[in-house]
Amino acid sequence: MGYREKLRRVLTARGLSDPTYAIVLPVVWGDEGADLLIEVRAPGIPQAGDPCFPGGRIEPGETPAQAAAREMEEELGIRAAPEEFLGRLPTVHTILGRKTDVFVCAVTPEDAAGVRLNPAEVSELLRVPVAYFLERPGADSFPAGGHVIWGMTAGAIRHFCEAWRQAGL
Repeated sequence: MGYREKLRRVLTARGLSDPTYAIVLPVVWGDEGADLLIEVRAPGIPQAGDPCFPGGRIEPGETPAQAAAREMEEELGIRAAPEEFLGRLPTVHTILGRKTDVFVCAVTPEDAAGVRLNPAEVSELLRVPVAYFLERPGADSFPAGGHVIWGMTAGAIRHFCEAWRQAGL
């Protein structure tokens, strides 16, 4: 095996292939400002008790945006077509070599009030003001609702906050 093949195998194993996961950051705008909807993973699934955004593996034949939309509907009961997404944040790379595409979706207050948690995947829903995250630029983690938001989820929030600042919001 030549050096190119060896290097390609290592790089691909580190997540340099196409993303295999997609998540969506649901943003609710209301009279009091904007909030992020963050779910807490249900008992009995990997990373149980961790705060995260709706998302999961991209199924064969799906685009990353379609996967993110499907997962948000499966986990929270909120339906949004990919073309309704506000856009895409930078892809998040984990220390395990996974790549996750990250989308942002505006959610109406009515849809947020009608959330239907999938108990097989979600134990609770946190509604955290965007202002809370903006006040902590560069933070590695965010305590919220008795949980600690960390890792990939915190990274996605940092990217979102940067986009928020660039938009002048």
